[in-house]
Amino acid sequence: MRRRILVVALSAVLLAVLLLGVPLAVAIQRDAVGEERGELERAALTAATAVSPSYRTGDPVELPAVTAPIEVSLYDPAGHLVTGPGARELEAARLAARTGRVEDADHGDVLAEAVPVSVDEEIIGVVVASSPRADLHATLARRFLGLTALGLVAFAGAGVFAYWQARRLTRPMRELARAATRMGAGDLGARAERSGVPEIDETADALATTAVRLSAFVDRERSFSARASHQLRTPLTRLRLELEAGMVSEALATADHLSQVVDDVLAVTREPAPHASGFAVEPVLADVVDAWHGTFALDGRPLRLRVDAGLTAGASEAAVRQVLQVLLDNAYRHGAGAVTVTGREASGVVAIDVVDRGGSPVPWPPAESGGRMGLALARTLARSQRGRLLLSQDEDGTRFTLLVPRSGAEQVDPGTVGP
Repeated sequence: MRRRILVVALSAVLLAVLLLGVPLAVAIQRDAVGEERGELERAALTAATAVSPSYRTGDPVELPAVTAPIEVSLYDPAGHLVTGPGARELEAARLAARTGRVEDADHGDVLAEAVPVSVDEEIIGVVVASSPRADLHATLARRFLGLTALGLVAFAGAGVFAYWQARRLTRPMRELARAATRMGAGDLGARAERSGVPEIDETADALATTAVRLSAFVDRERSFSARASHQLRTPLTRLRLELEAGMVSEALATADHLSQVVDDVLAVTREPAPHASGFAVEPVLADVVDAWHGTFALDGRPLRLRVDAGLTAGASEAAVRQVLQVLLDNAYRHGAGAVTVTGREASGVVAIDVVDRGGSPVPWPPAESGGRMGLALARTLARSQRGRLLLSQDEDGTRFTLLVPRSGAEQVDPGTVGP
């Protein structure tokens, strides 16, 4: 990229130098020729004032001294040399005498100007001032050399500036590429430094946003890998016990329940946000309680359900179902006595209580690893649905309360909801 920036910048400067330099060179040439002819004309005019009409009777003519390499000569109206170092015959001198105007008198490698000399409106002679073209060429060479040097300085300055700009642009691009490479290698916390170039910074921001989303996706995948076994362990254990006891119909129901658990876990992992349409609470609670009836019945423990009519939750059905699975599993493994599941409306939200009669104290909030991992999962799922999971314990037993928004509500009120 740096080379491309340099090539583009230097090509633009070269084109600009050529577009400006060529017309400027033509103007310099015309100006130098004009200056030289003007100098010759002034020398000829000065000499013409010194020419006396008496030269035609044989009086000597003394032309004024001029600066080398200019030479001054006097010709008669017929173009014959009278005095000076010029050519013996000069057609331009005859032309100047005939027209009475200053005429160019160039010949060979000589640049010359012919000025007529008149007395009483009579042309008595022509003064010719000349200089070698080599002198003009030397002047042009010096000016063209200066113009070329100026163009080279401009080209070099543009090259230095373009190189600096190329480094300024390519350095943040390399940083961006390195950050992208690190992200591709698994370091989703890699970030590119701010460069001060808006377009590059916008790209870096977009890359950072993508990294955040990828990180959240990876976290959900890791959560699924770490906790899916916990959610599947209890249905598998029940299925094994029911098969050993010869409870075929119950085993089939547990297999169906196991399939539902797998679907719910995948749904929660892939789509953790709540559904805007919500779901009816009573059928979901009844389905989950029915799946657990056989397991609690084997231990002689009653499992009861009470649900207010018409409750509709504004959350993910799969997420709420999985939270209930965790809470019932916790009541079965660590609780005692009868278990009651209650669905009710409380302070504008949906409250689902799971109450058992005894058991060991529950550490709260639960640890993310070890111990009762399922409770940590349930608490995380509740938060993902803009809800809360509360715990209260006393000598009469343990109560977990899941709070989720009602359908159409924004989120659960942070205040405490009573039983």
